[in-house]
Amino acid sequence: MKTSEIRILLQKYYEGSTSSFEEADLEKYFLNERVDAEFEADKLHFEALSSMRNEDIPVPEDLESSVLAALKKVQGSQRGGTKRIVYLTVSLAAALLLMVSTYIFVSRNDQSSLVSDPKIAYAESREALELVSKYFNDGTSRLSGLSKINQAIEPLSKLNSLDKAAKSLSEFGRSNH
Repeated sequence: MKTSEIRILLQKYYEGSTSSFEEADLEKYFLNERVDAEFEADKLHFEALSSMRNEDIPVPEDLESSVLAALKKVQGSQRGGTKRIVYLTVSLAAALLLMVSTYIFVSRNDQSSLVSDPKIAYAESREALELVSKYFNDGTSRLSGLSKINQAIEPLSKLNSLDKAAKSLSEFGRSNH
């Protein structure tokens, strides 16, 4: 089989849309022919399926009762799930109601604190901006020490030219030998 055909069949196989004939073709390919390296994992899969087909797997005697018990357990947990959904819905509704009422309360109080006189509004804005400016200047004054770091690093830049000179001398010394 061609590699492109194998890819198409494998895609159909893993999607669960192959016929029994196509699955038999895949199994025949992976068990009897030399497989490309890209299909090594698939080869292992089909080899494992083939070996399991030949095994005799014992069925426990209490299989039916254990399956029924598991189903009853799942059905019981689904009833509890309904209660959780109702509880979650009520909780979300209460939270939403609380947020809306808080917004309405805050928005009503904000309107009473508005200043109607432009001179007072200008004075308060100027005071706020002066406070921001003071804190900004305090913060930037602490950065003055950075200039000392720049002065300390400046001589190190001369080391770069010294390193270049040493390399050129080293190359010159090698070429003379």
